[in-house]
Amino acid sequence: MAGYSGFDDWFDMPGGDDFVDVTELFVAGARDMEPEEVLLMDGFTLMDAMSAFEIGEPRLDSGMILEEQRRPAFDPLTPLLPEEVCWILDRSFACEMEWHAGKTLSQSVFTLLFVHHLPDINPEYLAPEEDGDPTRPQWLITIVIRAAMLGLLKCCDLAWRELSKNRVHDVEDWQGEKCDVSLLEGVNAEVISRILDTACDWLRQSDLPRDQVVALCDRLLLRKTIMQLFRTNPLTNLDELRIDTAAGLGLLYRIRTPQQRPLPPDSPALLAMDLYIARRLPNFMPIRVTELPPQEESWNALEAFLEYWQEVSRLVTSPSLLKWEAAGTLRFALSRSVAPPFHRSLIQSLFSDKNQVLGMHPPIWLIEQFFQETIGISYSTILRALERSAPQTQLASMQDVVERRITKVMVPHIRSNWLNPPRRRRHLMKEVVQWHQLYDVLLKDVQDHRPPDASTARILSAIPQAAQLWRLSASREIIFSGFQQELYAPEEKPIAYWYLARLLDVHIGCIEDLLPAIPRDTPAYRELAFQAEHLAALQVIFTTLVALTAEYITSPWHRISLNFLRRYKWLFNPDFDGLVPAEPIPDLLAFPDALKEFLLDELYSPAQSFQLAQDILTRLSESSHDWLGHWAVDRTEYLCNLAKACDRLKRVAPESLQELPNFNLAALKWIPDVHPWLPTVAS
Repeated sequence: MAGYSGFDDWFDMPGGDDFVDVTELFVAGARDMEPEEVLLMDGFTLMDAMSAFEIGEPRLDSGMILEEQRRPAFDPLTPLLPEEVCWILDRSFACEMEWHAGKTLSQSVFTLLFVHHLPDINPEYLAPEEDGDPTRPQWLITIVIRAAMLGLLKCCDLAWRELSKNRVHDVEDWQGEKCDVSLLEGVNAEVISRILDTACDWLRQSDLPRDQVVALCDRLLLRKTIMQLFRTNPLTNLDELRIDTAAGLGLLYRIRTPQQRPLPPDSPALLAMDLYIARRLPNFMPIRVTELPPQEESWNALEAFLEYWQEVSRLVTSPSLLKWEAAGTLRFALSRSVAPPFHRSLIQSLFSDKNQVLGMHPPIWLIEQFFQETIGISYSTILRALERSAPQTQLASMQDVVERRITKVMVPHIRSNWLNPPRRRRHLMKEVVQWHQLYDVLLKDVQDHRPPDASTARILSAIPQAAQLWRLSASREIIFSGFQQELYAPEEKPIAYWYLARLLDVHIGCIEDLLPAIPRDTPAYRELAFQAEHLAALQVIFTTLVALTAEYITSPWHRISLNFLRRYKWLFNPDFDGLVPAEPIPDLLAFPDALKEFLLDELYSPAQSFQLAQDILTRLSESSHDWLGHWAVDRTEYLCNLAKACDRLKRVAPESLQELPNFNLAALKWIPDVHPWLPTVAS
């Protein structure tokens, strides 16, 4: 079926009056062959021959057809009832969502056999139907199903084009192998849109009951709407994107509201799905046969898929680094499911593509927003301060460093929020040293300037701190991701919390140094003022957790040191050599003494510390975060989740460190779905 080109193929098949049975000839030839000798014809490999034998591994037994897997031959023109056509169209959406969830096309879309028989159901190639069953008209297949299949394949083609831009990674995030099956790459989407409209017109003019006409038209219109969404450029057609998203969600609600009755076991529509189609398609890797999920689960996936276009529209209308950063990081902090690969690729492309930011801004806009939103000082003000204090001609070199290095690190950083979690973690590990290199360059260049007044001096001192803030945030996200991805062994957790507390101490100090120099009426000031309190609450939590989890450390110190060097190798990158020290220094030797001194503090109360953190977080959750726009709601939810985690922990935490030997460490459980990096309490 793959590579089917039309009826001419039938003329190449053996048969007719000159056909000769050569079975005996092959048997006689085999007698003259030596043991282990193999003769292979062109196009038939040893792998093909081996696939015909069952060896016990489903992914490799792709060519072995067991008796229970045998089924009647599929006839694409078998008459179908309208409800059977509805079922096939519903399954087409399920197949599409499975592909977007990471399955191969041969495990999802290509299991729908109609996509391989489009020439067979083309009405232009078929004689008009005579004396057909009026309840099962042939045009339900040749007009309605064919239009839906064309739309399905074109949607896959449009998605494939975005996915193949290498923003997300083939095999890792999505599966791009087409198995030599056409996705209608050469067919204009507008043509298919008209075919879908024509199918709806046929239905409306038919004698089918009205409820069946509405059900079928809704499914065709949903397919058309999804195809239009794939075609729409959010940067230039935002209103159209929003209208189509709302229309798609409305159609989906109407489709899934009536309870769909299951098909009878003898329905011919069931033969339209072949989960073993991969054995008949060329694949470069063995494919495991998988079942499609229940239809209700597929509708939920499609609803989430459509809703993410709303997130795309919100991002496009938010030209702010703070908002894009909040949108990306809060999804991880709230343990939300990773967005579909298509949307993650689309968002990365929308942020920066072809040397433009958000489709309209030159790279200099990125530098202006970086300083304005990080330290509340405009780039023009910074350039004037540098000019007033620069010895000789250092201004040009400073501009060149700022514009090249910030663009080089900021664009991948924002994009990294829409990478898959392990790849995002690896990217941040590489990025930390880039931020520190920028900080080093800015610091040394600023030190060469001679500010004429105190105001200029405050501006100059704030410039390198902007890079420092982003480095510290990235470092924190790396350690958080270790908890989210369940990478830490039990004895690594107290050390992770200890280094987090030290990291936050430096971060808070950096913010406190910056705040006096930042205008109070700027979003940067409000964000940093929030972060100062937020990070202080986190520091209290992590410091207390170091004491509660210290008993996990049972291995010899040499083994712990080796584990630390391996886990935090990103902090020991040779590229840090020759730069100013990156605080906090990852000095594990300081941990035992710091822990011993901390545990001797008779006045420290773990339960009261969690209460203090909860009070801070609750107060922050009740404050306004309007500078984040739509994502203020997500931040409030994040703060409430933190406060709830503190409430759970304070209930089991000892009142003082003297009671620590009686603390039941087994009561703490790390469950990322409950909280991404704080323990919960076992019931």
